[in-house]
This record gives sequence, structure tokens and C-alpha cells, in this order.
Amino acid sequence: SGDFGSDFGCLQTLTSGLKRDLRGGAVQAHVCVVSCHSDVVHVLDAFKQAANFNSVVSWSYAYRIMESTCGPQISEVCEDDIDEGCGEKLLTVLQRFALQGLLLVVSRWQEYGATPGLELYGTSLYVAMVERAKDLITNLKQAVGLGGLGGDPSAQQQPHPAAAAATSAPSAQQALLPEIQLPPKPKNFNFSALPPVAEPRSFGKYGPNHFLCDSALNRPASLPNLFGGGGDVRQWMANDKALRSLPDADLYALRSMRQPDWRIEEVLQAVAVLRGQPIRASGAAVVRWGQCKEVLRSPTLRTELLLFDAAQVPVEA
Repeated sequence: SGDFGSDFGCLQTLTSGLKRDLRGGAVQAHVCVVSCHSDVVHVLDAFKQAANFNSVVSWSYAYRIMESTCGPQISEVCEDDIDEGCGEKLLTVLQRFALQGLLLVVSRWQEYGATPGLELYGTSLYVAMVERAKDLITNLKQAVGLGGLGGDPSAQQQPHPAAAAATSAPSAQQALLPEIQLPPKPKNFNFSALPPVAEPRSFGKYGPNHFLCDSALNRPASLPNLFGGGGDVRQWMANDKALRSLPDADLYALRSMRQPDWRIEEVLQAVAVLRGQPIRASGAAVVRWGQCKEVLRSPTLRTELLLFDAAQVPVEA
């Protein structure tokens, strides 16, 4: 605070955090103990007169002080400057930390011109300012907490300036002393001690107590009926792979045809027979194609093709 050249006691409690570089500029948070509105004015004037802050384009700040004009009540004030909404974000930080009697300021530098921050950075400006403010307050809370611990006597006699200022103000001391409760850390569980999951057993020709149960003669040709509805799971996987090469756009294109090639019609007639809806080959071409289009319009066509099992097709079909 020596750069400010002021005799006001509130400036002795002024503490600044680390700068964070942004694209074409930077932001920095500051905190100071204040007791009235005039203290805020003096601190801001001292900031603007300091040579290190001549290139600052925006001063966003917020503070909460106790007033007793009409009974004890907290007065909350925030100012955005040219960065709309930043002052309100800083006031929210003070409210979440339950701080009063403190002035929270964030200064923003810009290499060229004085453009509103939202036009340059969007809402990421809010994230940067809130992050700098929280980092500064957290460091101050830790500094205040170290004052009562045992250790080097010389270190206890010369506490951090911000910590000494905060402890001299009862309202600030009560706000800074509570510890921040961090969320619980994630827990990792080790399931290696559990036994492996048993593989599904398919039903063969012989029962589990037969002497040929574990022989090669009792192995099924494929893995059947795991889900109780019939069919071969591996056949379903093959059907699904084939259906992936049949997009819905191709089905829509077939429906819009007036009279397709005879080979397409024969394929759809075969599909209709497998679905149990045979089409008369002796009918008119328009009638046959209309019945084929009904097959294409079926909402369950893909499901039927997916669960199709060629081994279950009767011989007469």
C-alpha cells in the first residue's frame, strides 16, 4: 500500500491477489477492510491514482457493511463499471463466504482500448473474476487460521498484514475464521476379490447328470434361446450387422417408387412370405407392388428382420 501515499487506516489492510492473464489483458482481485461508504471511496481513489493501475480499464467491486442508522442491518453495494454483471458476481462471492466489512475489487487491464469485457471474453470473464476473488479470500482465511497455531514465536508475532487487519475487525474476523467444508473425495472400490461371473450354460441333448453331459457330443451347434423367446443370439448379431447397411432413407426411397425393378419385387415378395403374408404372383403388377409397399410400411419390419431365424422357416414356405 506504499504506492498509494495515503494516511487512511483502511489502506493498511489492502491485500492483492495474483494476476491472471487473459487474451489481450489480465485481471486481479483485491480485498480491503472497510467500515463505511467513505472508506470505499478513499480506497478506489487511491487505486486510480496509483501508477501501477493507470492502465486499468474497468473497476468492478462489491462490499457489505453493517449500518445502524435504522437498526442493525447489512448494506450491500456492487458496481460493474464497463463490465456488466461483474459487480453482482463479486457480491455473490461475499454472500457465499458470509463476509461483511470487506471491500472486494477486481481490476481488469486491456492492451488496446477500453472494450466491455463481455464483448471480448463473453461469460468466461465472470469465471475468471470469480476464480481470482475466491482464491484471494481462501488465502486470507488460511492466513487468519495460522495465527492461533503453535510454532515459531517470531512468526506468531508478525502475522500476515491482511490477517492482522482482519483480526482487528470483529465482523471480518467472524467471517474469515470458519473453515471451508470441501466435498468428500471419490472412493475407489476393489472388486478383485469377488469370484468371476459364471458363463451362461446352454441346454444340450443330455441333462446335467448324464455321463455325456460334458462331452463333445452334447455341445449345441450354436448358442440358442438365452432370452427365452427362441432363436439364435449369434444369428441376431449377424442380422443386426446386415440391417446397419440398410438405412431408413433407402426404405423411404422404395416406398416412393411407382413400379420398381422385378428383382426388387421378388425380394419383397419373399419377405412377405416369411412374414406370413404371401403375395399372389398372378395379380396385377400395381396390386402386387401395393402389397409390397404395405410390407415396407410395417412399423415392426426392422425388429422382425433382426429376430429372423432361418432354421425356423417351414419347408413349405
